Amino acid sequence: MKNKLVQVEEIPSDVDFNSVFEITTNNVSYFTHGFFKYPCKFIPQIPRWAILKYTNEKDYVLDTFAGSGTTLVEAVLHKRYGLGVDFDKLSQLLCKTKTTGLSQKQIAYIDNFNKNVFKKGTISPSAFKPDLHNIHHWFSRNNIIQLSHLKEKIHKVYLRIKDKKVYNFLLVCFAATIRKCSYADDNSPKPYVSSRFIKKPLMAREAFTKVCSSYLKRIDSFKTKKLGRAMIIAEDARNINAPKYAGKVALAVTSPPYINAFDYVRSLRLENAWLDYYGDSNILKFKRRQVGTEIIPSEIYCHKTKPTGHRKLDSLLHQIYKKDRKRAHIVKKFFEDMDSTLIEVHKLLKNKSHYVMVIGANRIRGINIPTHEILIDYAINRGFKLHNLFSYIIKNRYLRIPRSGRGGIIKRDWVIDFIKING
Repeated sequence: MKNKLVQVEEIPSDVDFNSVFEITTNNVSYFTHGFFKYPCKFIPQIPRWAILKYTNEKDYVLDTFAGSGTTLVEAVLHKRYGLGVDFDKLSQLLCKTKTTGLSQKQIAYIDNFNKNVFKKGTISPSAFKPDLHNIHHWFSRNNIIQLSHLKEKIHKVYLRIKDKKVYNFLLVCFAATIRKCSYADDNSPKPYVSSRFIKKPLMAREAFTKVCSSYLKRIDSFKTKKLGRAMIIAEDARNINAPKYAGKVALAVTSPPYINAFDYVRSLRLENAWLDYYGDSNILKFKRRQVGTEIIPSEIYCHKTKPTGHRKLDSLLHQIYKKDRKRAHIVKKFFEDMDSTLIEVHKLLKNKSHYVMVIGANRIRGINIPTHEILIDYAINRGFKLHNLFSYIIKNRYLRIPRSGRGGIIKRDWVIDFIKING
């Protein structure tokens, strides 16, 4: 028997076990949540529910897959201290910028920059070119000139005033401009140039001006609100190594990557190349660092997967291996990595504090993977107790990628609420 779907604007404080919600509100882009179109963001209603239910002001709130900073933004909005972990420099930039308020002086400076950076007669080609091997496939000649000009001007701002808050804000506006002025399809998170639907890119000067003005309005509307603070404390959720916070974190809330369903490095390729964080010549190095990476050497996946000790998972791996050897190893590696993150989160949490994990199930090579069920077993083995479990329907998740049965379409997210009970 299926559970009844309950429509709500906000998750209620007390949730019945195995409830299924449809969260009807469209209010998911307030404050800085609307900065940058980041793929697979989870909605702010989830971390807000957990933060208000389980923490007090000035408590530490941890997100081990910080992404675009949704949990950290909610933490600072509610006067908590946000602690983030993410290996991607763009994610780190977003987390820092979205959790930092600006003074009226800084806002005025950015507004003046925005009005003058593309003054007539001031645009000239820059020596910088992003590490994109086929750059003219993605951008027109005029936009390449305008983007390189813009990047150079932003860098000169930092050299002149040495204000990281202003610099980071302008970089986020710059990053949010890249896709808009490229030929890349706007409706797919993974960059590709559609031959069916020909896109007319915005000019970089037009796109940047609109983005910067919009983001300034969002910041300005919260100028009187007292915020908490947030920081990135590590780059690898499997090895956080932050003894300063051991046993001091009041709540962990995170949304780990899906198994074999999304490649953040590839999806953010254009933005990272223009920011000069990584490019086509070293992208594989960064893809290998992802939890859930598809980079598995053939000398590994040519052999059968070794038993994990989890009966259900081993059975599923055996079934997948008969259809696709590489996918079997990808799934196994995902759970190994997640097991390591459970150990790290357990070290940082206070005893009897909560770990709220948002995760989707997967269908790989026609085989259903009950990711949440397997992770519950792993967590129990690492000193956690299942406190609650519910789900919500995914809407408008900017995740519409047919994957020929390899990654599957994720229709709802599971919210697993653990309590640390040992240690």
